[in-house]
Amino acid sequence: MTSPRLRLAIPEDAEALRAIYAPVVRDTAISFEYEVPERVEIARRVQATLTRAPWLVACDASGRVLGYAYGGRYRERVAYDWLVETSVYIAAEARGRGVGRQLYVALLAALTQQGHRRAIAGVTLPNEASVAFHTSFGFEACGVVQRAGWKHGAWHDVGFYERALSDELGAPEPLRSTDDLFADPDFQALLDTPS
Repeated sequence: MTSPRLRLAIPEDAEALRAIYAPVVRDTAISFEYEVPERVEIARRVQATLTRAPWLVACDASGRVLGYAYGGRYRERVAYDWLVETSVYIAAEARGRGVGRQLYVALLAALTQQGHRRAIAGVTLPNEASVAFHTSFGFEACGVVQRAGWKHGAWHDVGFYERALSDELGAPEPLRSTDDLFADPDFQALLDTPS
């Protein structure tokens, strides 16, 4: 398989993103949402995310979206600005083909270049595949919230995994904007390099 092409998501990707996310919401406890968000809501989320952090999509040669990954605000308080929450979702037919790995390599590089200091990922447990995926990127377990969410007739724990994006201990610089990052030819070259 040819490596997918990575690019920044656009609101017009909403229907393709929704198609990937819908079975996760409907059929699993991986997402704690009960209802599949409408296309308009997905487009709004893409636009809102892009004001602060990357939302990347992986596309095949025909332009079909195979998966996506993004960085989200961990909490609203300003002191949390340099901690970013990561998410990745892959279309069922594209799983096990390295799409998630390619997306995460680029996402973590983007978040690092923006100036984020740490990344955190929440994983509904049990989920051996997601835990193995995150630990392969250097994420380490940092806690479990027992019975964090009720879905499909059961309580589900959430494990949190963290990874340093920088070893700097001093005061952080303001985060680099997503627009600035993606206008940088060096970063564009990273997107075009297969993992």
